[in-house]
Amino acid sequence: MKSKYIAIAVGFALFAAFPAGAHHSQVMYDGNTDIEMSGTVKEFSWTNPHTWLYLTVMDENGNPSEWAFESNSTGQLTRVGWSADAIKAGDEISVVMHPLRDGTRGGTIVEVHLADGTVLPSGGMRPDPIRGSEVLDP
Repeated sequence: MKSKYIAIAVGFALFAAFPAGAHHSQVMYDGNTDIEMSGTVKEFSWTNPHTWLYLTVMDENGNPSEWAFESNSTGQLTRVGWSADAIKAGDEISVVMHPLRDGTRGGTIVEVHLADGTVLPSGGMRPDPIRGSEVLDP
């Protein structure tokens, strides 16, 4: 009977750990490169497991291009000062990001600079080796 309870406990522990194994890596981003760009917010998606920011940026010829930036979960961002209405469509902002390695228009957010001077950090899960951030996931 005791082994039955142990088997159930082990099964439950494995089942509970399953979502952690499904989380994707950040290898598609170049964590050694920071790029800052400014533009107009097209959309800010306050969703889990990751938030998304879509920015319209003018190129050197004045042509608009859309960029997509991934960030952390709503919980992580809330802990470092973000909210669902922190960024709105039409806002003029700057984004510091780690770009996608394949050169497509996107990246992962390091920090966002709002027009009023507010800086919203990414709320990363580890100290950022480039910026020396002390923000940690509990």
